[in-house]
Amino acid sequence: MKFTIRIITSLLIAMLAISTNSQAAEPQAKTLLYISPNDYNYSVHLLHPYYDYWFEQGPLVQPVALAALKEKFGDVGLCKANEMADTIIKIKPYLFYNPQLQVYHSKLVATVYSGNGHLYGTYVGEAQQQGFISVDIGTKSHITKAYVAAMQQLMTKLPLNQAAVEAKLETKLPCAMIGAQGEARVNLY
Repeated sequence: MKFTIRIITSLLIAMLAISTNSQAAEPQAKTLLYISPNDYNYSVHLLHPYYDYWFEQGPLVQPVALAALKEKFGDVGLCKANEMADTIIKIKPYLFYNPQLQVYHSKLVATVYSGNGHLYGTYVGEAQQQGFISVDIGTKSHITKAYVAAMQQLMTKLPLNQAAVEAKLETKLPCAMIGAQGEARVNLY
């Protein structure tokens, strides 16, 4: 009896080690998308005389950006912690609502880095979407359409060929380090 319990225990430990090694050996994406945690944690307020609407930009931008980047580059993943890739694309969303004209103005700023931290360039996509602020579902739909239009314009500007020479370098920067860089701030005081 003791002998079979030891065998079963050792087999379970071996299966756990094999499954852990197979998960660690998963191929990593060649391109990673980085969206700041601030875009997930802090809400944006859309001004309107009669309605108060607050939303987080990250959950709305992430699926739009991932779908567009996967369509153009193929192998794209989301930066969650310390993953490394050949190219890292940082996207910063901006949104403004004009209540008089009932127009959403969206802007996506993409900063493209090589795997070792070299800056390729900064690209901007802007768009406008006609719509009004109403219930939560309708407003989210208008905001998503504005981000989709801005992402379509941004994708026309992003270069297809990422520097393959730098991609083969041994030193690679974890994508979390891209977010550690301070964002430019404007002081009006």
